Amino acid sequence: MGLMDKISADSTSTTPVARPSQERKVDEGRSQQLMDTIEESGVPNSVFLLTEDKNSRGGRQIGAIIVGGIFGSIFCLLPIVLMVVSVIGGAAMFVPCLGIIGIPFFWFGSRLAMPAFQNLTNPDPLEDVHTIHWFDERHRFIAVVEHTSDPETGQEFYPESLGGLYLKSSDEIAILYDPPSEGAMTPGNRRVCLWDPHSQEESFVLLNLEWFSYHDKEEARERARYFSRKLGLKFNLEANDMAEMNMDVINPEGKLMFIRR
Repeated sequence: MGLMDKISADSTSTTPVARPSQERKVDEGRSQQLMDTIEESGVPNSVFLLTEDKNSRGGRQIGAIIVGGIFGSIFCLLPIVLMVVSVIGGAAMFVPCLGIIGIPFFWFGSRLAMPAFQNLTNPDPLEDVHTIHWFDERHRFIAVVEHTSDPETGQEFYPESLGGLYLKSSDEIAILYDPPSEGAMTPGNRRVCLWDPHSQEESFVLLNLEWFSYHDKEEARERARYFSRKLGLKFNLEANDMAEMNMDVINPEGKLMFIRR
């Protein structure tokens, strides 16, 4: 049975569901069980497709190779050039000091250059990746499953469970945005995410559900409202990406909070 044949007609329903429980349960293997059930018997009645994303990975990443190779080489060669100049200029006494100072340059440069060289000479196999978020209404559970296939042969591999989580009453749908940088060096983005504003973890974001261009404000809001209806969660936060750790946003009443690192 093909993957899309397994997706039931319930995936288009927008009927609100009951509020989640007060405490988050631990995923005791339900994500793997749900994935196996879908593969073997099809999608259960209480499960529907929440969101999906298709992309590719592996192969030669030309942009990363160029950037990593150039900047990595600069950091590695800079202390060497300074040492050669010192020797030629009759200041060989400074070479040992430059060698010591150059250690972090060599370390940082190698961290950039070596992956770029490895990707050029021995890239990972190219794969088509289909990531699906399944939602089990009965158990208030989201499972993330990854399907991969060979783009050349079309061979599909057995999917992999990337994990899952149970919803709880404090979870919310939020939009976090990252504005474009000055000079448009980075285009910026918006992401609709599942987040827990009362989390004691370092990050309040539980799952990134969907990504958008920074300028697609209304499209992001429409999808956030969709996820709000489907999951029965509030959508009342749209803030800069830095707000994830901003206590004025997370804790507007100024109460004492402990964040576990």
